[in-house]
Amino acid sequence: MGVRAVATITDQHGASRSFWAGWGSPEYQIPHVADFVAWADRHQRPLTVATWLAHADAFPGTLPRVEVTGTTAAHDTHIGDLDYRYQLTLHEDSNAVLLRVHRLRGPVGEPQPRLVAELTHATLYGEAARLCEVMADRAQQWADRHGGTPLPGNDPEEWRQRAARFREVHDSVPVTAIAANLDSRLVAATFDAPHPSIQVAGVWVFAYVDTHAVLRISAHLDEAAQWLRRPDGTVPMRVTVQGDPVFEG
Repeated sequence: MGVRAVATITDQHGASRSFWAGWGSPEYQIPHVADFVAWADRHQRPLTVATWLAHADAFPGTLPRVEVTGTTAAHDTHIGDLDYRYQLTLHEDSNAVLLRVHRLRGPVGEPQPRLVAELTHATLYGEAARLCEVMADRAQQWADRHGGTPLPGNDPEEWRQRAARFREVHDSVPVTAIAANLDSRLVAATFDAPHPSIQVAGVWVFAYVDTHAVLRISAHLDEAAQWLRRPDGTVPMRVTVQGDPVFEG
């Protein structure tokens, strides 16, 4: 038996279900979760427990699948014979992901729970790529010690190819946009600068009421991130009021 873990999945309504796995180290499970999210995105499936189970059934031996909901193992504070605990929050409407990984044991196996990773849609693929590179190095070292022959199912080149796929998704425009939104900066109004604003992807947007009781919205594009710009340097924009578009350019 390998590294034992329980993954608890909570949906946007607060309902939770828990699943056990006998091979639950982050080096395997974080890439598996990234595969699951990418698979759901690619097939336009909602991020729900049902989609998790569909992926687990389509690709057995990847995601935790043995349900332990309602048992002691599902309790967040339980350690028992577990080594890791994963808490995955899925939001169907916004397609949002929050994965928190807890290592439950210290250096000599003593109970010592601590958070070791917290990942969103913006960072999941980058961390998955990094872990695949770690596994590729380990697999290469093993092969080098055994005459250049990799362990079956642990080919370093396959790990590198998987890392490259994750990096490609991480660098894609949709994921870059999510990262920019999560990294946005909110600036509240002050007595000497009474214009609240938000900066996202380098763009400053001000929204305030002037002294004539007119709502003013102003976008400043000079510092817009390069990835957001068209080849001619302009920034694509779409302005809506009450959901109706009033400007596109």
